[in-house]
Amino acid sequence: MKTSRFVGVGLMLIAVMMCLPAPSSAVPVFARKYGVSCTMCHSNIPRLNDWGLRYRQNGYRLPGRENDEKTVLESPPPFAMRTSGGYSYESLSHVPDEEKTSHFQMNGLDILSAGLLGSRMGYFAVYTPEIASSRNVEGQTGNLEMASVVFSHIGSPWLNVRAGRFEPAYVAFSVKRQLSLAPYEIYDYGAPGGVVLSETQTGIELTGNGPGFGSGFRFGYAAGCVNGSETNRSDDVPADVYARATCVIGSGEGQTAGQRIGVTGYFGQARPDSLLPHYSRQSFYRVGVDASLNVKMVNLAVQYLFGKDNKALWGFADDADFWGGFAELSLMPRTDFVAFGRFDMVSTPSEIEEDVTRITGGARYYFVDNLALHLEYSRATLDAKSGDDPRQDSVAARLDFAF
Repeated sequence: MKTSRFVGVGLMLIAVMMCLPAPSSAVPVFARKYGVSCTMCHSNIPRLNDWGLRYRQNGYRLPGRENDEKTVLESPPPFAMRTSGGYSYESLSHVPDEEKTSHFQMNGLDILSAGLLGSRMGYFAVYTPEIASSRNVEGQTGNLEMASVVFSHIGSPWLNVRAGRFEPAYVAFSVKRQLSLAPYEIYDYGAPGGVVLSETQTGIELTGNGPGFGSGFRFGYAAGCVNGSETNRSDDVPADVYARATCVIGSGEGQTAGQRIGVTGYFGQARPDSLLPHYSRQSFYRVGVDASLNVKMVNLAVQYLFGKDNKALWGFADDADFWGGFAELSLMPRTDFVAFGRFDMVSTPSEIEEDVTRITGGARYYFVDNLALHLEYSRATLDAKSGDDPRQDSVAARLDFAF
């Protein structure tokens, strides 16, 4: 009953948000460098629009104006920060230790720096400082989440190199720039201690894109090699490789215009447990398809992934298979407002028999480009096969801001 009241209040707030006046513009980081609105690259911060994706693919250079670019030494200080704060409610039901939490809280801090080091050399870095946990502040460990250098257009737009720590291209829909607070369940799923696709990786990645064989088609690729699982030893040679291919039909990049389809494959090796170094590395793989479809103000994002792990990674008698994905619908009737809804599902290995489903809905209203009111409700359920299904309900009302 309490959850139903939260949902009802949230729907009323969304209706109010759509009646608010449109915001003025704001300019942190790249927007500050060029003196433009953040919406030049973002349809809904933090999600990129088509122009923003092209800017990223172009090594953080404005397409068509590469010769006019300035390096970080010739531009305003290339630093920004992002955080959020507000009300959170969470309830765990049908578990041995049922729990409810309800509080106002600040939610972490990201420190970002990005820009050009040279005419064809860019960089991007995100650091999360260590923060002690309390009722008032969500704790986080100090971590260099991303730090990579990009070498752009090495003789052709079909060859770009990114090296360092980054979010690999096998993630079709960025975890770091998603609209919702609730996770993409399939990106978070994997063997205990093994690789999950939502994590950033350290390695090297080649990318390229350009027009296809006919008008209205645009093709792209990405291929890379990364360290992979944290269970691997420091002397293990990196053996995780991946590749991704995309095709965009129509104008745009499939973010807010055009239709994008993609295929992904990831093949790696991991040790069953970092505490048992005598175990040899075992193989696993992920393959998937995805699509980002746009019709006027509506975007439909669809992801399907299949995974197969060696039995030793799970401690099973047979190899473990699982599959899942999500479908997310977002609606942007105004430039300052977006509503979204998503269904996630993971069919777990047969030995576990606890399939995961999640439903998520929410909205964001932008007072200015870099200040948004975020409302969200999410319910995750485990199919217990017998008895009541364990369930997690969460509600959030936050102000998300960058400066």
